[in-house]
Amino acid sequence: LIRMRQATGYTGILSSTILESAKIDRLEEIVEESVANNRKVVIFSNWTQMTTPICSRLFKNYDGAVITGETEETVRQANVERFQNDPNCKFIVGTIGAMGTGLTLTAGTVVVFMDEPWTMANKQQAIDRCHRIGTKSNITVYTIMCKNTIDERIHEIVEKKGMIADAIIDGKIAGNKTELLNFLLS
Repeated sequence: LIRMRQATGYTGILSSTILESAKIDRLEEIVEESVANNRKVVIFSNWTQMTTPICSRLFKNYDGAVITGETEETVRQANVERFQNDPNCKFIVGTIGAMGTGLTLTAGTVVVFMDEPWTMANKQQAIDRCHRIGTKSNITVYTIMCKNTIDERIHEIVEKKGMIADAIIDGKIAGNKTELLNFLLS
């Protein structure tokens, strides 16, 4: 399942001969448009293996920063400061585990998920890195999915799990109650 998800992000994770990524192509368009509109981009992936090809492509045209689980604490903080304060640093890319909690990235006004986390709570927590006290503008969130792939099924599961959590925690049920009940029982 993980390999199927990774293959939708970048085929080079599984193959040494086929090195393509429709998702990274789309990401480049989003970053280009964002930079043209004087916006900074925060990019999340579940896997460090995705951050490498993303950086290879984006660093050709833009200055940016990287935070993964492999990033040392001093470098991590320096990268956050650079992203927050350096107008030339246009993007920051990292794993959801390393960058999805505890950091303030309010300079970012565009959030891109290259692949979806398994829970709505983790996704919201990652978005909240930009949407914190001190945020001065609206946050635009993209989740890049490949049509007719595991991406669509994962998205559906995450959305349903989010609705279930809302129903349990807040007592509110959004959408079709019968459909939600059938999902729970299937």
